[in-house]
Amino acid sequence: MQAQEVAVAAANFTDLRRTAVDCQIRPFGVTDQRILASFLDVPREKFVPAGFEPVAYVDVELTHPLSGGKGGRAMLLPLVLARLLQAAEIGPGDRVLDVAGAAGYTAAILGGLAGSVVALESDEALSKAAAANFESLGLSNVTAVCGALADGAAGKGPFDVIVVNGAAQDGLEKLAAQLAPGGRMVVLKPHAYSASRAFLCRKDGETLSERALFEAAGKLIPEFSPAPAFVF
Repeated sequence: MQAQEVAVAAANFTDLRRTAVDCQIRPFGVTDQRILASFLDVPREKFVPAGFEPVAYVDVELTHPLSGGKGGRAMLLPLVLARLLQAAEIGPGDRVLDVAGAAGYTAAILGGLAGSVVALESDEALSKAAAANFESLGLSNVTAVCGALADGAAGKGPFDVIVVNGAAQDGLEKLAAQLAPGGRMVVLKPHAYSASRAFLCRKDGETLSERALFEAAGKLIPEFSPAPAFVF
């Protein structure tokens, strides 16, 4: 009986995954077939906070608690993530740095698109969870690294693509410096009325240009908040 219940649950998640791709991601302008296939392949229910598996494919923001009560790490909505990855134009040989990816969902999606992926997370518990998820899914080209987000992973770069999982207002300089020539970084930036906007940044020589892409929901990552200003 238990085996039958597990089989039914797995089938339900597969159906929910396909519905999310067809009804959320495709209508948001995502046409890249490699990206759509990767979203169909990766079981998001394995990467959401414990207890939230039944709503893994609902269009709502889910947040992992950070260790020590230091707030939470919000997961990007799948439709926003898919649009960001499409804008990044990830090739099968690209080296990718995934920043603030919590338990590793974005990095797992990237694993089906790129040559190699480094999943950088500052929370040790989440980084360990990501490593376990990658191993359980047999993602040999994805590596979990625990470290300060703003420092990036210079020793494993340079990177063709950097994906920032949320909004950043300050502190992106070290990440940008780790882009390879022609490298792309996708990130959200906060603007008026607590909303965010998606940007594509491209490195040409020593110049980093940026282009606004679309309005997007996404919380400010604490590590990329502006430094407190001195007030007289």
